[in-house]
Amino acid sequence: MSVIHNETIAGGTANNLAPNHRDGVMFSNQNEFYLYGGLSRLTKSSDTSPANEVLGYEGYQYGAYRNNWGPGWHRENLPTNLTRFITNGAGVSAPSENLGFYFSGMRAKDWGPITYDQYNSNVTADTLITVDMSTMGDASWTNATLPPEIQGRSNAELVWVPVSDSGVLVAIGGVINPVQFWPNTGLNSRQTAETKKVSPTFMETVSVYDIKSQKWYLQNTTGDTPPQLTQFCSVLASASDGSSHNIYIYGGYNGIELDNNPSDDVYILSLPSFTWIKAHTGATTHGRSGHRCIKVYPDQMLSLGGVRVGSTDCLEGGVIVNFNLNNLTFVDNYDPKKWSEYKVPDIVTAKIGGRSSGGATTTAPSSWTNSSLAAIFATKYTKTIKTYWPYNSSNSTSTSTADTTDHKSSGLPKWAAAVIGVLVGLFVIGLLIFGWWFWRRRQRRQRPESVPPTFGKTGGAREADSTEVSQLMYGSGPTSPIPGPQSTSTGLESRANESSVQDSVLTSVSPRTVESGGGTVYEMHDSSPIELATPFNVVSDTPATSPASTPMRSPVSPSTPEPDVTQATRPGHYRSPSTASSVPSLSIDNVITGRQSYFQESFDTNKNISRARHGSEISEASISEEEKTQIRGETIPEDELYIRSGV
Repeated sequence: MSVIHNETIAGGTANNLAPNHRDGVMFSNQNEFYLYGGLSRLTKSSDTSPANEVLGYEGYQYGAYRNNWGPGWHRENLPTNLTRFITNGAGVSAPSENLGFYFSGMRAKDWGPITYDQYNSNVTADTLITVDMSTMGDASWTNATLPPEIQGRSNAELVWVPVSDSGVLVAIGGVINPVQFWPNTGLNSRQTAETKKVSPTFMETVSVYDIKSQKWYLQNTTGDTPPQLTQFCSVLASASDGSSHNIYIYGGYNGIELDNNPSDDVYILSLPSFTWIKAHTGATTHGRSGHRCIKVYPDQMLSLGGVRVGSTDCLEGGVIVNFNLNNLTFVDNYDPKKWSEYKVPDIVTAKIGGRSSGGATTTAPSSWTNSSLAAIFATKYTKTIKTYWPYNSSNSTSTSTADTTDHKSSGLPKWAAAVIGVLVGLFVIGLLIFGWWFWRRRQRRQRPESVPPTFGKTGGAREADSTEVSQLMYGSGPTSPIPGPQSTSTGLESRANESSVQDSVLTSVSPRTVESGGGTVYEMHDSSPIELATPFNVVSDTPATSPASTPMRSPVSPSTPEPDVTQATRPGHYRSPSTASSVPSLSIDNVITGRQSYFQESFDTNKNISRARHGSEISEASISEEEKTQIRGETIPEDELYIRSGV
């Protein structure tokens, strides 16, 4: 469970159930935790909360499934024989057992409210408080009185050791009459003498509690026994084969002198031989007390916080220091990517035998104080202990190999993850298909207009028609200028440029004009209307001589030519000049709208119009021999034909 971030506690309640506390404890399993005990500071914005209320946090759902569950804080009430007004005890959790324990500590005379500023928690508590977190959000609390042989104390260390059916608790160190609760007067001679007599025995003889039988035992220790200590920290490291369980303790002070320099030494209590080994001798300037320790990796112990002699003295080495449990030295940094399995140090195997991976040969103290205790340590612990290493650094992509047992943290059924995964996969596939279709569509729209149509096995004509439609829409055509009005057409709108050349008024169209095959054919439109010249609208002093018997051929309605079955089918739109002709080709529309021509009229000296002389848009190559000798039904000499045709 990860809660290392800013978190609003108790939802901002007015009575401030969870102000800052000192020397309390956090009970936890793999899914939730409870805050219990400790000293709070009274402020104007906070009131003393009820004695029977505790604050809990549910991080992951477990047990019976809850539909409307979500992570968050909640309050619980303690039973009538319990109070939260206790401090400076020794707390520990056994996650694999869903249990938490709080050993002894300090309280007020009447078990009433205690605060940091009042120093009224100066009575030693003789209790062992147990919380069972097997049911989420509904912990079971019990309060048991310590037997007479197990003396209460302040700021001992309580360690859970995985042996026997449910494990055992080992209480180490601590002091009676801690001077911190008499800061103004200090300890009197009686108190000082008493603590010097009793407190060292907490290192010489440790208290052992068997969880299953709920029985206490005392066991003597041997070796390099530490002096009396309080406010130190501890972690447990077990050999891979379980033949030894080694408790490391670090720091602390004697508890009777406020100006006493805290310890910087590390000691190891090896079980089940109950042998003390001094692992590291430190410097007084590096020592600390009131700190907490955690084993982040099998071979590393991090020490967090603490103080030196006074609150204004800085901690040498920083607030967090890293001690290597294998080589027994402090290191300057912590890298979550660098770690190794625990190896029993040589100085320990020299006392208990075996090797770094285990195999201890000394598996019992010189004498057991109780034979039942020997049987407890001889029984293996069989339940799974979850671990979460290795961890990922902030810039690492490595994955953890820790236990991934389902915590039901999301509040969803187990099958939900698979269904969500399938839906996400289908969504991604759909996006890929849509992207491919959209890309193909853009490619087709952006196909270059100069690329000729591709004829497949079938439907070639349809593809050709499609190309013509594309040319119609996007206005592809010849880029070289041609006689006549120049168009700036884009396929959607057209604007014709005014021509400086006058239009032809008597240009006739031969029905037999053949347009030679060439490139793509285009038809251009002219917007200059004219009135065609006829005998009825031309004023002349001398009427033109023309055989009366020969009807006039209208240039507007030429005779329809016979269909030429041998002629290849030509597209009927976008007509362009034939590549075999020197002038643009003509159509009926050209004649009606006045296709551009360049001409000049000849007048005689009598100002009679003999015939319009002009340059026809029909080239000489397109006039047959018969047409050259006969115009409008009359036979004309070849030299006059030259004048009439304007050649």
